[in-house]
Amino acid sequence: MYLKNAWYVAAWTHELGEELAERTILGTSILLYRKGNGEAVAIGNLCPHRFAPLHMGRRIGDTVQCNYHGMVFGESGHCVLNPHRGGVISPAMKVAAYPVLERNGAIWIWMGEANAADEAMLPDFDCYSAPGFKTIRGMMDVAANYELIADNLLDLTHAEFLHDGALSSEAITISKLETLEAGSTIWANRWCPNGDAAPVWSQIQERVMGVDPAKPIDHWLYMRWDAPGHLLLDVGITEPGNPREEGAWVFTGHHLTPVSPTRTLYYWTVVRNHGVDDPEIEAFWQGSIDYAFAVQDKPMIEAQQAMIGDRQVEDLNPVAIPADLAGAKARRMLSRLRTAEAKGEGRPPLGGAALHDLLAKTAKSANPVLPVV
Repeated sequence: MYLKNAWYVAAWTHELGEELAERTILGTSILLYRKGNGEAVAIGNLCPHRFAPLHMGRRIGDTVQCNYHGMVFGESGHCVLNPHRGGVISPAMKVAAYPVLERNGAIWIWMGEANAADEAMLPDFDCYSAPGFKTIRGMMDVAANYELIADNLLDLTHAEFLHDGALSSEAITISKLETLEAGSTIWANRWCPNGDAAPVWSQIQERVMGVDPAKPIDHWLYMRWDAPGHLLLDVGITEPGNPREEGAWVFTGHHLTPVSPTRTLYYWTVVRNHGVDDPEIEAFWQGSIDYAFAVQDKPMIEAQQAMIGDRQVEDLNPVAIPADLAGAKARRMLSRLRTAEAKGEGRPPLGGAALHDLLAKTAKSANPVLPVV
């Protein structure tokens, strides 16, 4: 069910300190903390003696002591101290140690074999820390399978109906979907020329661009998907026929970390190039995303999961529409990657180019504004 040889977001950087923290990823309980030098550590959270959770223990320097019988574990996962008579340490007295990367404000963890950890498999989210952009972050705990959430993100035609009053737009529904595939990366791109702005974007027309919100706009929504569940949406508006740099846009990041088959930690970002020092713009985007995700998306996706139960979506023979194409491609890609992993085979490279190169290339594009992601 899961792709193990992959990077998952375990926490935002600012969330992890020297204190002990727990995350469940792919059904496995993980202990997270920082060493004295600030480096992040991820080891198994289940003490092999009597299966107590190590996050209920205490720090001793850069090691962790189980609070049940006192065994001490280091960052390698091996027990380094048995306080009981004789002090003999069995070779089996150890937990797993997981490779960790700290990039662009996130703690990334590799859940597969440690010697297979590959930084080249980390998707490019450099926009989170790019000069001239401001990033806000959040997380939702969603009672649904991560692939169901990816389906939702790869088909944005639901905006007109589910996101009424926020992101609703007929222009999205009637727009043409372009799907692309390169390596293990998939894109779902929509171009909506000369249409009415969704309520959120009509406010941006007025607040940021100084344009009458009743005027039509060119609107783009370009989504990039990388396995197992990392998505980046390049979305924005400009006056009809004008280039990207004369409009307003955001990148929204979506990192889906499976806890179990029916629970996902959904880490999200909004990265903007406008109003970076304006607290009102910050509050506007924070409130808009909170409403769209938590009030509109989350209840529907959880209701879907409740109806599906333990069954697989494919086994229910869903009646497809053209808007489902990108989601279907992502599901097939994941299936191929899981099969290859089970056979010990390699994985295709990521297909996305560096974001800063793409942004420089597309800044002056118009009719349509070219995708960055």
